[in-house]
Amino acid sequence: MLELYVMRHAKSSWDNLQLPDHDRPLSDRGKRNAKKICEFFVKKQIKFDLVLVSSSIRTKKTLKILQKKLEKPKKIITSKSLYLADENKIALKIKKIKKDYKKVLLINHEPAVTNLVNYLVKNKENSLFKLMNYKFPTAAFAKIVFDLDNWSKINDRTGLLKNFIRPKDI
Repeated sequence: MLELYVMRHAKSSWDNLQLPDHDRPLSDRGKRNAKKICEFFVKKQIKFDLVLVSSSIRTKKTLKILQKKLEKPKKIITSKSLYLADENKIALKIKKIKKDYKKVLLINHEPAVTNLVNYLVKNKENSLFKLMNYKFPTAAFAKIVFDLDNWSKINDRTGLLKNFIRPKDI
């Protein structure tokens, strides 16, 4: 059994319009919402073996907030190739994950997070999927479970959407 948590970075700040998109920090609301998600992970005792994170400032800052209270994962990979990547490129990256990593957290951007979940899950008729597809807000995450033993076997519609949590749900 493999678990993939697909998270959108927390809300970024638009205070400095001169900053390139890649370099935008988190807003105060973003920091609060990332802390809410962190508390949820702690309360539910969710631990990650591997974290994949885009190289943008806002994704790395989101992870930094989570790291304050979460158990340290076996490995963290920060990748510029995830920044602005589409769901196909991200899925290829996921397929290369070693099978000893069972719980993976991906922190990335829209529209890739929504598109990736759409690509991976087969249960598209439930209310969680409809809610997620309507809007994947900042700091929200989708939990996808695969009845597989190896990440290389994931494909179009091989996962089940088990949860979709937004900061306002907590």
